[in-house]
Amino acid sequence: MKNLFMLTVFFMSSLTSASVDLHEFDSLQQEKRYRHLISILRCPTCQNQNLSDSNSMVSDDLKQIVYEKIRAGASDKEIILFMKQRYGEFILYQPEVSQSNVILWAGPFVFLIGFLILFFVWYNKNKGDVSDD
Repeated sequence: MKNLFMLTVFFMSSLTSASVDLHEFDSLQQEKRYRHLISILRCPTCQNQNLSDSNSMVSDDLKQIVYEKIRAGASDKEIILFMKQRYGEFILYQPEVSQSNVILWAGPFVFLIGFLILFFVWYNKNKGDVSDD
């Protein structure tokens, strides 16, 4: 009986903490845009969760902003630009390549190529030093 009570309490608490979007859209296309945007925008308070996965109050507010902007006729680019201006590049799961962050995108490849060059130079230099006993 105690287990049933605990299970009921757990189930009810999980229902009350779940965030449910109750937005009404004019068309299926608007709803698809909304779902897409909240999946590519990151919650500013959560570590590595998009808006659709987050239950924080901030993400609820941002979902409402996205909803209102879609209903007002804003394009996806305008909504993303608004969010970037307000929260910076962090709001995007896939930041855009720009002059300010090109080193972050190219850096790993530059280091890999540099390492491979140094390895082949070292290998070719030391290849003849190994002697058979």
